[in-house]
Amino acid sequence: MSQPTVVDLAILGGGCAGLSLASELANKLPSSLARGLDKRQVKRTVAVIEPRTTYEDDRSWCFWASDAVPSSDSIFSHIHHRWQHWQFGLAGQSVNTRQSPGLSYQYLRSADFYQACCDSIAANDAVQLHLGQSVQTVVPVTAGWQITTNTQTFVAREVVDTRPPPLEQRSQATLQQVFLGVEIELATPTQAATDSVELMTDMRLVNGEFCFTYVLPYSPTRLLVEVTFFARTIPDMAVLETTLNELLAARGWSDARIVRRESASLPMGLPGVADKPGQPVQAGMSGGALRASSGYGFLRIQRWAKRCAAHYLATGGVVGHPKPGIGWQWMDQLFLDVIAHEPALAPDLFDRLLGRTEPARFVRFMNDEATLLDCLKVIGCLPKRPFLRALVKRVISKRLLATMKARA
Repeated sequence: MSQPTVVDLAILGGGCAGLSLASELANKLPSSLARGLDKRQVKRTVAVIEPRTTYEDDRSWCFWASDAVPSSDSIFSHIHHRWQHWQFGLAGQSVNTRQSPGLSYQYLRSADFYQACCDSIAANDAVQLHLGQSVQTVVPVTAGWQITTNTQTFVAREVVDTRPPPLEQRSQATLQQVFLGVEIELATPTQAATDSVELMTDMRLVNGEFCFTYVLPYSPTRLLVEVTFFARTIPDMAVLETTLNELLAARGWSDARIVRRESASLPMGLPGVADKPGQPVQAGMSGGALRASSGYGFLRIQRWAKRCAAHYLATGGVVGHPKPGIGWQWMDQLFLDVIAHEPALAPDLFDRLLGRTEPARFVRFMNDEATLLDCLKVIGCLPKRPFLRALVKRVISKRLLATMKARA
């Protein structure tokens, strides 16, 4: 048998979280070709193990951020488009528009993100990207961890596992955020406003589940058009296809050229996985990167990648995502419980949240930067009875579970 590849750190999964951490380290770790540096630093090598063989433009990452020009070495320098306004509205009613001066809704293409991270990694041979390798086993050994893939074996002192959560874990989420979208090119310019993103329009129920429209207009002739469901179980793809086709027909875009497609299922309210001593650190979706009530995670991942890289460079160890406070957990979970138990309330809840919350407060709330006053204002704009009912159900279910465990 061939000798294992020995590295200081193995990153399992080369998706958003894995590449973000690897890119941070590649920008800061000295190359093995460096001279006049401490040998312990030079010997720090990183392996990123990813099953896909190529990266494609398969998704979009969006978030609110400052309009300030980012530094050229920042991933945010690759922003593809910015919108100063965002829109929302109930199905069959007029669309509302909001903005927050100095902030914009920003879109980063996955193709640009992947390329930027891969370029950073390629420039430093201390970090190696191993494509086409599926992790089969991860077992503790004297030197740290032995990772067996379909083609080779690695031994690493530290491991960060950024792979998606298994199906059994995903199924325990309170809701599933499922979307299907197409990037289209129109033969004639659209009459719709191109300086605003349709964040949540056409809010309604489809087959008893909350659904809304999401449109990112890059130009008068190029748009990303998606339908999104917050559902208790993942809808059939046929339902998504039908809903998307109905949207395209209603907008007069059925004959547009489809440039690419994207789809995903994001677990909302995924049970937290605590980091256990003697186990690899988890990051990304499995480690708590997604905001439970929204599914946004890109900014969380970038903050974690910087923090983890700094900790690794200083100590040689790695850290996971910081755990949200108990107040945030309860707030997000109750919101999801209400939608899960009473989906007919969802359109009005989001309409209130977007319409009655001051835009700057709303952005801070979505970006995990809300103050106590921001949270109180958000709570104040929502109806109280559904949340009280959800709270009572959650308390009762916890007590019943505790009783059953005590009797077992």
